[in-house]
Amino acid sequence: MSAVAEFLQTLPPYDGLPAAGLDRVLRQTRRLEFKAGDEIYRCGEPLGGLYIIHEGRVETRDAAGSLISRLSSRDSFGERGLLASGLAVTTANALTDVVLLLLPADLFRSLLADEPVFARFFTRPAPVLAPRNELSTRKVGDLMSATPFYCAPQSAVRHASEIMQEYKISCLGVVDDGRFVGIVTLRDLVGRVLAKGLNPQATPVSAVMTADPVCLKANDLGSDVLHLMLERGIGHLPVVEGEKLVGLITQTDLTRFMAVSSALLTRDIAAARSVEDLKRATAEIPRLLVQLVAGHNAHEVVTRLITDIADAVTCRLIVMAEDKFGPSPVPYLWLACGSQGRQEQTGVSDQDNCIFLDDSFTEAHRPWFERFACFVSSGLDACGYVFCPGDMMATNPRWWALLQKF
Repeated sequence: MSAVAEFLQTLPPYDGLPAAGLDRVLRQTRRLEFKAGDEIYRCGEPLGGLYIIHEGRVETRDAAGSLISRLSSRDSFGERGLLASGLAVTTANALTDVVLLLLPADLFRSLLADEPVFARFFTRPAPVLAPRNELSTRKVGDLMSATPFYCAPQSAVRHASEIMQEYKISCLGVVDDGRFVGIVTLRDLVGRVLAKGLNPQATPVSAVMTADPVCLKANDLGSDVLHLMLERGIGHLPVVEGEKLVGLITQTDLTRFMAVSSALLTRDIAAARSVEDLKRATAEIPRLLVQLVAGHNAHEVVTRLITDIADAVTCRLIVMAEDKFGPSPVPYLWLACGSQGRQEQTGVSDQDNCIFLDDSFTEAHRPWFERFACFVSSGLDACGYVFCPGDMMATNPRWWALLQKF
């Protein structure tokens, strides 16, 4: 069997073609080579066919020069133009030396008409994405605590601390005859009262509060919250209308919102139908990471939320692999190791994984697990969890183990 045949037999949708359909592809597909920096085709030109990347990396840009995608081995491009007018809707350039397989345009159209599995793959509807739940564009009024707790400036510090303790909050607004005049936080009570040995019963809140603090309005954006908290190193911001206190926004509010954002991203991952869908979802991780860090979240909170996303991607790829290759011949356990196993992942992490196999495993089962591990690890790499430089991955049989060894 040729290298091209072996390659295509593991690549959707060609792996689902009947023998006659795959034979047509193998007979008519041409092998092309380009050097790094070469233009493969230009926007507006007639397309010779569908391009499949065998080796190397390619980028596509629109007519204005804006980056559309960066693609690597097993990705294909050119289908948008072929499905429309036959003219390229992007310009494609080789980022590295590349080996491409060109499926002629006439064969592409013939397969669309003759092979349902091929047609479903290239004409499937785009997934309906939920509206982006992005912190930076949300209104402050949607993020804040809408019923703020407050006290009078002449209240004793002890009274303020009792309110915070009762309602499990970290700050109070200070209101004098309906007019907002300041804010007092747990940090103020510790640093300005306890640390200095002041009497909480005799010390008025006005003596330790932050007077006339920076404020926001309900129509301001989440980006304003992030900028102020980062620039000034603060964790609480009052929201006012004129001189009236209408809300407070804290790091806890941001954490709660971003936990919801993380959950929505995990939901999209669970609903993904292809590796491309997963790639689109994980492309949002840097944005989420910036929001989490800007919200002064604890390191362990950030890494846990980011790791939860990696876990969701891994689980979805495992389900996709079993849908593709059929049920596993023996029970197994996919084990995430390294930073994912420790729940310490950040925005850039490689993958470390291995497989525990039931003791009933035999050499006859090896091909299934080789295909399975390749699919999951390659999918993780496509989603940004790059291959482990030390090759500690389930694709390496060294990292397969029978349960009896434990």
